[in-house]
Amino acid sequence: MSLLGRRIAVLFAVALGACSSNEAIAPTVDPPALPQIVVGRFPTLVVNTTAGAPITSREVYVGGRWQLLDADSVLLKEGTLDIRGRGNSTWTMPKKPYRVRLTAATDLLGMPSNRHWALLANFADKTLLRNDLVFDLGRRMGWSYVPRSQFVHLRLNGQYDGVYQLSEHIRVDASRVNVPELKVADTAAAVVSGGYLLEVDELRGEDFCWDTPRARMPVCAKNPETLRQPGWEKQQAYITGYFRELEDALFGPNFTNPTTGYAAYLDVPSAVDYLLLNELVKNVDGNLRRSTFFTKPRGGKLYFGPLWDYDLAIGNVNYDNADNTTGWHIARAPWFARLMQDPAFVQRVKLRWQEIRNNGILTEWRKQIITRWDYMSAEQRRNFTRWPILSTWVWPNRVVPGSYDGEMAALQEWLSARTNWMDEQLKP
Repeated sequence: MSLLGRRIAVLFAVALGACSSNEAIAPTVDPPALPQIVVGRFPTLVVNTTAGAPITSREVYVGGRWQLLDADSVLLKEGTLDIRGRGNSTWTMPKKPYRVRLTAATDLLGMPSNRHWALLANFADKTLLRNDLVFDLGRRMGWSYVPRSQFVHLRLNGQYDGVYQLSEHIRVDASRVNVPELKVADTAAAVVSGGYLLEVDELRGEDFCWDTPRARMPVCAKNPETLRQPGWEKQQAYITGYFRELEDALFGPNFTNPTTGYAAYLDVPSAVDYLLLNELVKNVDGNLRRSTFFTKPRGGKLYFGPLWDYDLAIGNVNYDNADNTTGWHIARAPWFARLMQDPAFVQRVKLRWQEIRNNGILTEWRKQIITRWDYMSAEQRRNFTRWPILSTWVWPNRVVPGSYDGEMAALQEWLSARTNWMDEQLKP
């Protein structure tokens, strides 16, 4: 079968697998759009470290210069930067991910001006698309903030290093996580309640981390990152106390009470959406172990988001039952296991799933997967010439189809089966 024929066949399978028998496909509002990059025409980010110094640390930055070129090698932006490694398991892989700190805040490829960026390597994800796809789904579902990103070719110290996803680094900022940035003097009741940017992280990658008292869930403060320092005791006491009160309500005898139970502390719609999105893509780390972000706005409830780290989702993992298209994964985490004991919460989950299915969100998203397949197809060849792994097992791949189109077809087939299973579980 020709390449075009194969994609048409997959699209036909999408139409069958993404629509339940009672689904009425209706137009959906598109998410906020980023500038469109012409198919097969990615820009190039050129990074040259000072004296060609290697980037060998996730803690120590290396200085250098950068240039952003369009597909015709026309200079778009340039400046100086600091760059270091990032990631956990991804840092051990041959194609390295990086954290970038520009000397001057700069807007990049239509994304708002900032100094702080991430270069995601997506080495274990041979589609190169899973993070991008889930970010797109999050926007369609209405998350208040989803990291913006664009694909680039990276040339590092004179060597072509592949296709990278240039992404906003998650941080408190008016154009990113838009909550008030707490100051050390913000101790009064009117201000100490926010804002906080927190991450569930069993690796405890920040200075201040603690285990919640009942679920023993490891939570780390991303912002303020100074909570362990002298003078921040009241903010530290507030946020740890908030989680204690939340869990007391969630695991208490009256947890279903809409006024005094978990709903008094937790933004329930965001919890419903987090559960559904992460179950749909069966994110192996999404069961409240790693890479789950919370936002605590001033005067508001704890909110699930932003979304992050989906390179091992959508059937790209071979452990913890996250490879199978059947079975719950996120719903088995202590918080969600308890929430699913509340009939009202379960009903909200079912109604929200039907809303996502019936208003065309999933249908339009699945069409976008085909679009992204098209625009990545030409550019991925250079990446896999640099990194010839399409026929090689890379931890923790579920399958090794041996070609880029095979990887995309496997993703689509897995997602169709997963969607059908969730349809059966979440019937109204």
